[in-house]
Amino acid sequence: CLRAAEADAAPDKWGVFAPARAPLDTARNLFPRLYPRLVEIIQLNSSSSLMATPAASDFANPAELPDIERYFAAADAPAQERVALYRLAWEVACSAFGGRQVLYERFFFGDPVRMASALVDSTDLKPLADRVRAFLKRAD
Repeated sequence: CLRAAEADAAPDKWGVFAPARAPLDTARNLFPRLYPRLVEIIQLNSSSSLMATPAASDFANPAELPDIERYFAAADAPAQERVALYRLAWEVACSAFGGRQVLYERFFFGDPVRMASALVDSTDLKPLADRVRAFLKRAD
């Protein structure tokens, strides 16, 4: 959307070069729905590993280190790398910061219902409706 807004930029009624509004309005309506879904996907893919991930201090404990290295390593990543990845996933998907970020992304641009309404109001739906009608009139 950003690329389309930049590529289709044009002078506005005051002569100021401005990005195309339609792609930005689309992003404003799409991203607040995509971000919570992204967090959900991280949670589902990570499963219980988000809750069972050792802390950095656990790596300093010689009694725990062999188990951590055995159970948290992956075929292509040592345990420390994998744990770091799960810690990052935890911050995004489970921490207090992550929860606030989901709310922020949902409501940063404003009321989702008003944003959707503004998108519909600013979109010329006739070409889209014409495409649907043309499709429906096609012969099998």
